[in-house]
Amino acid sequence: MKKVLYVFLFMGVCGGTVLASDGFGGAATGGQGGAIVLVTTPADLEYYAEIPETPYIILIDGILSIGSSLEICSNKTLRGLNSSATLIGQVGFRNRSSNIVIERLNITNPNGEGEGDGISLKQEISDVLITHCTVYDCEDGCLDITNQSDLVTVSWCKFYYTSDTGHNFANLIGSSDKQTKDRGKLRVTMHHNWWSSLCKERMPRVRYGQVHVYNNYYDAELLAGGYCIGVGVESHLRVENNYFEQVWMPWKNYYADTGYPDGEIGWNEGNIFDNCSEPTWAVNHYDTIFVPPYEYALDKGELVPAIVRWGAGADGKEGYPPHWMLTLYGDFNSDGIVDWDDLASMADFWLENENIDNADFNGDGVVDMHEWALLAGNWLCGLSDTTAPAAPAALWALGDNGQAVLKWAANSEEDLAGYYVYRSQVSGADYVPLNEPPLSGTEYIDTDVANGMMYYYTVSAVDTSRNESRFSVQACAVPSDVGPSILLQEEAMGFCGIEGIIDYGKHNGFTGVGFLDTENANGAGINWKINIASAGDYSFTWRFANGSTDRSARLLINGTESISSINFPATGAWNAWSEVSVAVPMTAGLKTIRLEATNNDGCANIDYLHVSGPAPKIAGCE
Repeated sequence: MKKVLYVFLFMGVCGGTVLASDGFGGAATGGQGGAIVLVTTPADLEYYAEIPETPYIILIDGILSIGSSLEICSNKTLRGLNSSATLIGQVGFRNRSSNIVIERLNITNPNGEGEGDGISLKQEISDVLITHCTVYDCEDGCLDITNQSDLVTVSWCKFYYTSDTGHNFANLIGSSDKQTKDRGKLRVTMHHNWWSSLCKERMPRVRYGQVHVYNNYYDAELLAGGYCIGVGVESHLRVENNYFEQVWMPWKNYYADTGYPDGEIGWNEGNIFDNCSEPTWAVNHYDTIFVPPYEYALDKGELVPAIVRWGAGADGKEGYPPHWMLTLYGDFNSDGIVDWDDLASMADFWLENENIDNADFNGDGVVDMHEWALLAGNWLCGLSDTTAPAAPAALWALGDNGQAVLKWAANSEEDLAGYYVYRSQVSGADYVPLNEPPLSGTEYIDTDVANGMMYYYTVSAVDTSRNESRFSVQACAVPSDVGPSILLQEEAMGFCGIEGIIDYGKHNGFTGVGFLDTENANGAGINWKINIASAGDYSFTWRFANGSTDRSARLLINGTESISSINFPATGAWNAWSEVSVAVPMTAGLKTIRLEATNNDGCANIDYLHVSGPAPKIAGCE
């Protein structure tokens, strides 16, 4: 399997590095380390794919009619031997299987085998990578992910139909509003996919899941009423740098009819809308939507059609297109100008006739005076810089007497001009800038605050061309005259995970982007990480809601029980919030903090953890 670190090696120099992460499904290795077998019949495919646990890399040759009987087991890779390898029927999975890779296959199900899907992940299928596949003409959905399946990546795939059946639905994530067991599951990444002719809707349609949709290309030319992305009950979609061309609705909101909260979608400014009929994308919760827990880099939205057309599908090419499809001819290193570095790169190709795709503009098999004239014509010409820096990372805030102290990690861009700090008293909205000109350092002290008030902060980076990044994750601070304190909330530095879900709105009255709701189980817990710079007595305060009977939990520090029982009494309703505090003597050093239920109903709903004492700091989870 080719991993998703794409390195452009143009003429012996690095023309740019793009980390196109394999996202939520990035842990999938499939049959790596197992035997490689070639199958040419449905029976052979079924035999090897359905051997439990044993790793196999299964190479598929020819066109195989698999019906609906295929149930792939754990630790398998299914790979087309060439771009014509095709499966006809429904690709299914053994219940609760994991670690599966499917790549370089054509998949179609025109006769509605099984449930009519092309690929159907259901019943707790996890750690799956589906990449460089073409899925088309399926009676129901091309690719569905349902029933507590989790940690899936769909990348570099093409979806289309050759006729309008009235049910040209591409991708369903989450089967029903009533399937509440999907909470905390259905984490899916979809990047560099192509939804093409006659796809009508569900690209994807999501319930409950956290779905990251970036650098995809939509040119389905939808008729009136069709939509690309469907936002269903309790779903959270992060939509970045996609290209929508001649579609009716880039997204549609499906309002929950079950009493549960509606879903939420966040768009960044890098999405491109080309001749779209309904401008409904203005609703934007981008700065409060979930932050993916993996590294990735965004291609510019305007480049997505060229990049995706080049690489998506079973017949897609590896890597990215030749450099001139994305910038000027001659700008081999993609720095926006044709200069001496590019001339040196051209020299490496001069009069060569092998491995010259990135330089042979006219396709005559040699790099000669024709290409030299193109480069010379663009000499010292370049594109204006429109690329914004990355959003600053690792922002945290410390509340102290009459001030809030902010710190964050430094950006690495060579043309960085500095940072802007923003503040609000409303979570995720109404930010106002606090500084001009940009800060050169990575620390800011806000003294225009009142003790006892909660303030929300975010930071952006700006370059010398005045391109400003998106906002960082949000950090909170509560200045106080009783000493330094830190406040730890969901989706921010210091929050390290939960056995349960981040709830973004089922009950109101929370202070951040949501609240933490553990599983209803003894031992379910929440993890944070802090750095104690100075030993002493510290106060831990949880803001919580408990609409049922009293619930108890224990406090563990670095895996050792510190307090055996903390009572979280009933607050009368799930939107009625209260606080409980405990005193904890702490030694200096990094501390993993865990609140763990000691009853079968799990923890109370937790809004935040507030830590005060001699010298607390927020720490990263790794």
